Amino acid sequence: MTQWLFVSDVDDTLLGDDAALTHLGEALQAASDKLITVYNSSRPCVSLRQTLATVPDLPLPNYLVGAMGTEIQVGVSGESLPDYNQHLSQGWNRDRIAAIMNDMGFIAHIPEYQTLFKASYDAPEAASYSQVLDRLRAEGLNAKVIYSGGKNLDIIPEPAGKGSVIEYLRRQLRIDAEQVVVAGDSGNDLEMFVVPYRGIVVANAAPELKQLQGDHIYHAQSAYAAGVLEGLRFWQVL
Repeated sequence: MTQWLFVSDVDDTLLGDDAALTHLGEALQAASDKLITVYNSSRPCVSLRQTLATVPDLPLPNYLVGAMGTEIQVGVSGESLPDYNQHLSQGWNRDRIAAIMNDMGFIAHIPEYQTLFKASYDAPEAASYSQVLDRLRAEGLNAKVIYSGGKNLDIIPEPAGKGSVIEYLRRQLRIDAEQVVVAGDSGNDLEMFVVPYRGIVVANAAPELKQLQGDHIYHAQSAYAAGVLEGLRFWQVL
């Protein structure tokens, strides 16, 4: 039996249509023997778990990825992967980054959205991306800067990210890259959609994702969980 690694964003990808979510949850449960499921969110895992507790129709995944690919937890137990934390810690200096962002006048997001390996800020202008990246480089700090939603700026370790974490897990689980299916709706999901992964862009997706083209991309006609289910059927995962 072919083993698939299914990785999906949560907010506005899985969540957003309760009736559709029920159907998707049933389908995922029925196919659990051939699926390794990962929910991959920009929110920290603690926040994500609080939300998932309110949607019993969606089965817990094998792995929960949070905070822009900077946290990995085992789905049921909540246990973190210490090797991954060690992988991210090399060269990461969060205190120095926070001091630079404060000096540049950026306002930090509330503590709920801050983690050891993710620093998040309000950034109403797209130019903030290049300004922050240039300053970090000038200070000799290797970090990844992500601008999304026209208002959010996240800084994470260079090896992290919603796409990089998939490759890390795929290698750990020994899943062929051709057997990875990803689903998303927003700009911060872009780095998940790489060849040869098979992508599902839900109908309610942001323009950044709707512009994606290629044989590895499927643009669903349906939104939210219905679009995810449609895409999984298109790729013959379900």
